[in-house]
Amino acid sequence: MRKLAIFAGSFSLGVFLAQYLLPYDWQLAAAFACLLLGCLSMLLPWEQRRRCVAAGAALALGLGDNWLYARQVQRPMEALAGTEADVTMTLLDYAEPATYGVKATVKIEGLPGKAVYYGDETLLVLQPGQTIRDRVALKSAGRIRDEGVSVFTSKGVFLLAYAQGQAVFGKGKMDAPRWWPVRLGRAMSRQISGMMDGDAAGFLTAILTGETTGLSEGAAWDLSEAGMYHILAVSGMHCGFLLLLLRAVIGRHRRRLLAGVTAAVLVGYAMLAGARPSMVRACVMLVLLLAAPLFRRESDAPTSLLTALFLILLANPFAAASIGLQLSFGAVAGIFWLTPKLHRALLGEGKHGKAFRFIAAGFSTTMGALVFTMPLTAYYFEILVLISPVSNLLCLWAASVVFISGLIAVLLGFLCPPLGRLRGCSRLCSAGISWPWPICWGNSPITRYIWTTPI
Repeated sequence: MRKLAIFAGSFSLGVFLAQYLLPYDWQLAAAFACLLLGCLSMLLPWEQRRRCVAAGAALALGLGDNWLYARQVQRPMEALAGTEADVTMTLLDYAEPATYGVKATVKIEGLPGKAVYYGDETLLVLQPGQTIRDRVALKSAGRIRDEGVSVFTSKGVFLLAYAQGQAVFGKGKMDAPRWWPVRLGRAMSRQISGMMDGDAAGFLTAILTGETTGLSEGAAWDLSEAGMYHILAVSGMHCGFLLLLLRAVIGRHRRRLLAGVTAAVLVGYAMLAGARPSMVRACVMLVLLLAAPLFRRESDAPTSLLTALFLILLANPFAAASIGLQLSFGAVAGIFWLTPKLHRALLGEGKHGKAFRFIAAGFSTTMGALVFTMPLTAYYFEILVLISPVSNLLCLWAASVVFISGLIAVLLGFLCPPLGRLRGCSRLCSAGISWPWPICWGNSPITRYIWTTPI
């Protein structure tokens, strides 16, 4: 599987070079140059030849894929910026309140990429799959107030559409199966709102679906200060919790059944959570790691990680500029590289009790996840959260309790509504959410100064 790692890693490197270093006009020439170098490597000895040819071809494909995507998707859409047009749009997700009005992600008929449509409160009652006809003013999503931004383009959104007329709504294909995961996510949010309220409901909704709009600004800020906001980004940790639950139900020895069910559940869960890069990465990695033994292949974590990155960038090369993607992959890369070494160093050759081994494993995993993400956080957000290792060590166990107990409570609520409203389930979830927080942070200026260092 290392051949796949070389190919996927080289392809991803080509995309990152195109996104961050090479101007658009140079990318195609650079792709041909890499392809030529790959051909020349045929002159090398056999073992080196295979790797160099694969690396050169994949690097060329990465550069070429970025160039082609920009030519076919980004540029045609950005060429419409600064114009007005009558368009028909398909709603891709539920609308949500914005700073001014309401916004929703849409697909404009006749255009290759996505857009964000800004309208009024009537959007809040619409369902994914419905159509909207309106006259809109189009603006670039890649440049806002003369500054280049990647928050939209990294998600495949290249235009911002502002309503100028009277919108007309249609039924569209709202009943199509493609919208079922999105509806399930909204149903889960409503079920949680019926079980509890306030930040407890917002936190449980976020940790189960990745939707953070229900969390108050104060709670979100506290989580960020404690270095714990990452637990709200549906990722490998949540997939691991889900895998533990499936193993308990199916049994770990029924490998084929476990792999098949897990793959189906993870794909559905990824769609429910909006197919964010962290979730796609976790799904691809877990599916490959579970399926490898079934096909008599060796499980290889770096190969799985790079393959996940390859698939994400193949679909949208501009996702390379996503801060969430970089933090997600950086955390896992650090865990693969540093965690085993640090864990062996802490345990040594002596005998230790279960408590020490548990603490050593948690500390090693936390430090591995932070080794690459802390520099990225300092660069992008100009802040270092020094308490992050302590807060993660104290709270990650609670996140597993919240996720599993909350998911069970929501499922019970769907199957038998009175059970979902039991105070015991709500209290268990609320206690798991609320109890560890005061340990990790405080709102006093002294605490913030000690544990949060501005760059």
